[in-house]
Amino acid sequence: MFWQWFRYKGPVTLPRWSPPDRPAAHSHPFSQPGVFRRRRLGLWALLLAALMPALSATGAQAAPLHPQSLVAPHDAADAPQGGTGDRLSRPRTTPLGSFGGIRYVQYDGVFEGRTSTGRFRVPYRISAPAEPRRSNGTMVVEPPHFVAGLGMLDVYLGRDFLFRRGFVHAGVGWSTLGNRILDPSISGTFIKGGIEEDGARVDDEIITDFAKALSSGGRSMVGKVSRKYVTGFSDSSYPILRLVHAGAAAGVFDLAVPVTTEGFDPQADLTADRFDGKIVIVNSEADDSTNLTDRRLARNRYRFYVVAGSPHIPDPLDAPLDLPFPVRRTTPASFVPALHAHFLQGHGWVRKGSPPPTSTQLRTQDGTIVRDPNGNAITEDRTGRRVPRLPFVELGEARYIAGFVGSYENVRTLQQLGFSTHKAYAQAFAAKVRDYQKARYILPEDAGDMRRRAQLCPPLTFTETYRDHYTEFVDIQPCTAS
Repeated sequence: MFWQWFRYKGPVTLPRWSPPDRPAAHSHPFSQPGVFRRRRLGLWALLLAALMPALSATGAQAAPLHPQSLVAPHDAADAPQGGTGDRLSRPRTTPLGSFGGIRYVQYDGVFEGRTSTGRFRVPYRISAPAEPRRSNGTMVVEPPHFVAGLGMLDVYLGRDFLFRRGFVHAGVGWSTLGNRILDPSISGTFIKGGIEEDGARVDDEIITDFAKALSSGGRSMVGKVSRKYVTGFSDSSYPILRLVHAGAAAGVFDLAVPVTTEGFDPQADLTADRFDGKIVIVNSEADDSTNLTDRRLARNRYRFYVVAGSPHIPDPLDAPLDLPFPVRRTTPASFVPALHAHFLQGHGWVRKGSPPPTSTQLRTQDGTIVRDPNGNAITEDRTGRRVPRLPFVELGEARYIAGFVGSYENVRTLQQLGFSTHKAYAQAFAAKVRDYQKARYILPEDAGDMRRRAQLCPPLTFTETYRDHYTEFVDIQPCTAS
């Protein structure tokens, strides 16, 4: 299948080299050549050709590689210090509006300096309270995705979600491929260090240097920073896990939240003391979670969650995600409500030591996903106990097909589901929502939205409303006729 090749991001066995400006003990892996790599590069090139209208970077012809690490390994007990002469330029300030009574502004500037492999000059963007004292003391750093840019801020977590709670968000360019540079319109940007990717460059170490620079030299923008988190999805999750593997994230980030990721083994990195923070991962059913399922190796520092029925790219509903292939109206199944819940649980874990719920996994037998009579994957916790899924999945409203982009089929009416009235259906749906919320897989605000969407268009179900009245579904507005 095309997307299975396209989405391979795992670490591979890599030869090592020692750059001239680094001691031999600090080695830097290159990617392994071979048939598999060539096939993967070819498929990336096809995707990039398809996405070129969406990419504003003129040099986005390179195919991104995913080597095991792009920075020198560091001793986790002795975290690396910031690069010599790293500097944040004076930013341009733009008002963002008020969120929960907190006025936010956006700072756009240039971050320049030198990592352990070379010089860089890249854009940065910070969203923070106009009055720094209104911050909750937590900075969320996001490396931009090569197509969607700051997608955690704009799509999956969302500005309202973060800003109402006082989080500071900070993005920085870390690669010259596509929108990984953050703002391709900024002139004079470059990355000399890291590794080359057929015309583009990648230097993960910029991300950690940026986080350290903000803590020391960015106080006027971000205020007092008590905690630093790092998050990214798909393409932008891989530098996070490479930094964890290399030991470069230790002493820098308190929490890492990679989303829709695969191919790494962060539990091994935690047990080897390469990272001293906590890791919370949220995946869709479509992602290969083989190395990520909780093996109970780091119970107090690792959680993994998977959402049955969700595709790799769910419908963003009212969030701004525009891609050159259909995403909207594809499926109502999404990992986003679970991500909201687990992100805040990770925040509480760091702040107060309150542990998130037990990790989840898809039930398998002989390596194959076990499915219910409707064809939907079954979710269990790490002890093997079956746990609640999305309410409409639990009710069997359809078969939800997970893939790179999702779909669904065999949609059933409320009569086919065994309900005589829409009121009876709505009550059953609300009960499943309560189960999902009690399991701590959804926040009360998202649970309320889900319940309301199930009641918008009697006699239609949640899934039928999504299919037949999409605009009303997204806006959470009653149907004028159904």
